[in-house]
Amino acid sequence: MDELLKKGSKNVRKATLIVLFAGVLFWVATIFYFSTRPPEESHQQSSLAYKVIKKIDSILDFSNTEIFKKVERKLKLIWFGTEYVPAEMVIRKTAHFGLYFVFGFLVALTFFWWKRDIIVSVITGFTIPSTYAIFDEYNQIFYRRGSSLNDVVIDASGALVGVIVFLILLTLFWGVKRLIQILK
Repeated sequence: MDELLKKGSKNVRKATLIVLFAGVLFWVATIFYFSTRPPEESHQQSSLAYKVIKKIDSILDFSNTEIFKKVERKLKLIWFGTEYVPAEMVIRKTAHFGLYFVFGFLVALTFFWWKRDIIVSVITGFTIPSTYAIFDEYNQIFYRRGSSLNDVVIDASGALVGVIVFLILLTLFWGVKRLIQILK
C-alpha cells in the first residue's frame, strides 16, 4: 500500500510539474503576443485598459486616496524621472511590471517544484524573465516599436518582486506546516 501511495504521489508531482512548465510557456507566449502588436494596436489596448481603470475608479474612487497618489508619484519618478507623465504611460509600464512579476513568480515556483532548491529557484526566477525581457525589447524593433532599456529594468524589477513574493509565500507555507507539526 505504501508503494502505491508513493507511486501515486510521484505521478501527481510529475503532473504538477508539467502543468507548471505549461503555465510558464503560456506566460511567455502571452508576453510575446503583447510585444508583437503593432504600435496602433498596442495603443488601443492600453487606451482600453485606461478606460476600464477609470470606470472602476469612478465607482471605487481609489485615485483620490493618499496612498494611491504617493505610489503613483513614486512610480512616475522612478520609471520616468518626472511626475509629469500621462496616466496611460504609467499603465503601460505597470503592465510591463505585472507581466514580469507573474513570470518571475511562475519560474521560481516551477524550478522549486522541479529541483527542490531555493537558490536555483531564485536565480532562475530572476534571470530567465530578465533575459527574456532583453529579447522582448529587441524583438519589438521588428514590429515598428521602439525598444527601451528602461522597460528591461522595469521588467527585471517585476521579476525580482515576483521572486520575493514567492519566497515570502514559501516561508509562510513552511511556517504554517511547521506549526501544524508542532500542534500534532
